Amino acid sequence: MGQFDDHTIRRVECKRTVDEISDFRLSYNFDITKKEIVNKSFNIEYTFTIEYKEGVGLVVVEGALSYNDTPKVLKDLSKNWDGNTDFQRRLYNLIFRNAVTMILDLSRHIGLPTPIFFPEIQPEQVG
Repeated sequence: MGQFDDHTIRRVECKRTVDEISDFRLSYNFDITKKEIVNKSFNIEYTFTIEYKEGVGLVVVEGALSYNDTPKVLKDLSKNWDGNTDFQRRLYNLIFRNAVTMILDLSRHIGLPTPIFFPEIQPEQVG
């Protein structure tokens, strides 16, 4: 099985559009803006957006990464993009994990709630 490599973040926009945050919903969107095979790599460019609904804010991350495998696998992957939900699941989860790790700190600095929810730890769970 191939592997993902060279994940680079190219642009980040993080903005809060209201003073007081009382209620919000999160919406995640992945947009693959470019896919191309170069040598033994399937290069992918993307825009990942987290929208804080109810007009609260927005986070946009643009980046690129590569997937390395045999030329045959890469050609099949490119040709059957829409039908390859397993690859897309792996790709979107990788982008999400890498972007959210960075966004956690940025959102804190501008006063947005974290884009993921952490469990509330109870004292009886610690031990």
